[in-house]
Amino acid sequence: MQVRLLTQCDTSPAQSLATDQYFLRTVVETRLPILRIYTYPDDVLLLGRYHAADALGQDSGLRITRRLTGGRAFPSGNGFVQFSLIVPHRSFFFSADPHHIAPFQILNRYVRGVLHGLKTGGVEVFYPGQDFLTVQRLPVGWHSFVTEDSGAVLYEGGVFVQRDMSLLPHLLDRVDPQGTLPCHLFMPDQVHNLGKVLGRSLAPDQAARLLRSGFTQQFGLECLDHDLNQNERAAILRKQEQSDLVPNSRPLHSDLLYAATRQTPLGELQIRFSLTPERTVEAIQFSGDFIANPAGIQALEHNLEGCPLEKAVLWQVIDQTFLEPDYYLIGAGKLADLPGVMLGASPVPPVR
Repeated sequence: MQVRLLTQCDTSPAQSLATDQYFLRTVVETRLPILRIYTYPDDVLLLGRYHAADALGQDSGLRITRRLTGGRAFPSGNGFVQFSLIVPHRSFFFSADPHHIAPFQILNRYVRGVLHGLKTGGVEVFYPGQDFLTVQRLPVGWHSFVTEDSGAVLYEGGVFVQRDMSLLPHLLDRVDPQGTLPCHLFMPDQVHNLGKVLGRSLAPDQAARLLRSGFTQQFGLECLDHDLNQNERAAILRKQEQSDLVPNSRPLHSDLLYAATRQTPLGELQIRFSLTPERTVEAIQFSGDFIANPAGIQALEHNLEGCPLEKAVLWQVIDQTFLEPDYYLIGAGKLADLPGVMLGASPVPPVR
């Protein structure tokens, strides 16, 4: 099986998003997986797809970009290397049947390429579950994924090469001093980077080569090292100029007057909603550090509209929504607990 490799040094976040969007649209037809290994210049704050982050400020030296995948916020830029793998369907390397593996198995299957590559470079890295890659139980990288309605999958992540997760609070302080975005505080002794693990300096291009060899060797792939052609560059540039690079992201609606927050394995889940005079759900929005497919979240929010604020009825709607085999909500805790979270919501204090 072949995979097309794109190596991009110091690409912009907008170009990176547009490139992934382009290949997510074309990969189902071409049937040629795309492995992209890239770096960003300067400091970059990577938001998850479902963060409600309208109130973030500006900093001339910090780029803020929203990922296509869900999950927690991560630092990127100088000292970090990222990757994205785009395949026609979620079971592509394992079976001709797209439903051979379930959505919750995607991270466990595709992370094997990253683990293999880093281990061949002397890094004893593990995947303990959820979204972190660890060495000695300390984060050294991250990953996430999203599936499109077409079945195409983006599996993406990053490794901490010269800097690490302890940078995140400093980035957030520059644009979110009020603490509106959920963030777990990592101290320098609670994180790793590849340089610290190996006891020597590791250049980003060396880390990139480890990732390349890991994916190709683990999945038995023949690597086609082809740059973008003229037509692809033009299509990606057109996509880059659009304002909706990340459709169905989470603009915060000020008319949702009830809010509930829950700590989860990935960080925080936030639910905001409004009620009719009859105490049925008028509108609802889920945001925070979870991984989900856009169609599934849209269906969940749509199906809950008009639902009485009663535990049994709420659960019936939630359960029925996620019986659809292509819908998933990962990292938000047990689905059965969501009605209780909603019933514990409090009125949102008025803005003064």
